[in-house]
Amino acid sequence: MKKRGRENDEWDEPAARRGGKRRKPDAADDGAIETGAWGDVANVDPRDAAIVISIGSGRCRLFHEEREFDCMVPPELAKRQKSALAVGDRVVTDTSDGVCRLGGVLARRTVLSRPDPLNPRVQRLIAANIDVVIHVVSVKAPPLRPRLIDRFLIAIQRGGAQAAICVNKIDLLDDIERARELATLDPYRALGVPVIGCSVKAGEGIAELRALVEGKTCALVGHSGVGKSSILNALDERLDIATGELHRRGTGRHTTTASTLHDLGGGTYLIDTPGIREFGLWNLTLETLRDYFPEFAEPGEYCRFNDCTHLHEPGCAVKERAESGELSRARYDAYVRLAEDLSQPSR
Repeated sequence: MKKRGRENDEWDEPAARRGGKRRKPDAADDGAIETGAWGDVANVDPRDAAIVISIGSGRCRLFHEEREFDCMVPPELAKRQKSALAVGDRVVTDTSDGVCRLGGVLARRTVLSRPDPLNPRVQRLIAANIDVVIHVVSVKAPPLRPRLIDRFLIAIQRGGAQAAICVNKIDLLDDIERARELATLDPYRALGVPVIGCSVKAGEGIAELRALVEGKTCALVGHSGVGKSSILNALDERLDIATGELHRRGTGRHTTTASTLHDLGGGTYLIDTPGIREFGLWNLTLETLRDYFPEFAEPGEYCRFNDCTHLHEPGCAVKERAESGELSRARYDAYVRLAEDLSQPSR
């Protein structure tokens, strides 16, 4: 499937900060995952539904039974399209007068979303029904940004998908640099997140990445210029997705301007997404933030206070272990920065 229907959609960090009671993450939590059911779809088998492969203004492109076709989006859905319809959605259609119209959206298994930059109280969808979200990073041009990884991991966990990290452009490093840079990702490996070193130029890591995505629906996300589209082309050269050079200052060009799903065959679907500069977190609160740092759970049992925020309280075992090196100091610092962000009043 070729890329169609582009729409500008750069993801700047919004301010989605609201209060709420502390509780464990739940994939059915409206604050974490939008189920998305719309229309009369209660008895529809997802295997019989069409898949949304791209979205334009008031219309979308669908894939069903080995063919692509255009579909009109009803006005009542189109007015909230970015919050109600996502690439990867399973949908049903109605056809009358030779015009295909969207008839319903099936409930989603998983979702990746962010707050709308113009209204942080509104959820904007990035992709739906994904099994794995692969955060593509690079170690040079642009440099590695662990803070962005931490944000994506929270969003992926809340949406119900699995996370993986693909480190692209490792051919730009010598052996010493490679060992040093990849060591910064050890805390994520310790959490069970696969980390794959990759070089499109040298072909390194492509086979491992192909094995990871086989038979799954996966979304590739990351900073502009990290090489998401190049990786897709390496996984399946038939895609022939346009790629761009970096700006002179080292940031990426937005060669992908809207999420698009590609069918690689054999039940493998890959979603290419626009590059980002910052990534806001939808409906996250200070009270629930600590639940998304699973490495805090065990030491948290030894904190002096049951409701310890792991920020300023005396006798905090989490803070003590971070200071001693038993816990990743970088991950703890990321937690503190996010907590400070969430403590600020909404913009």
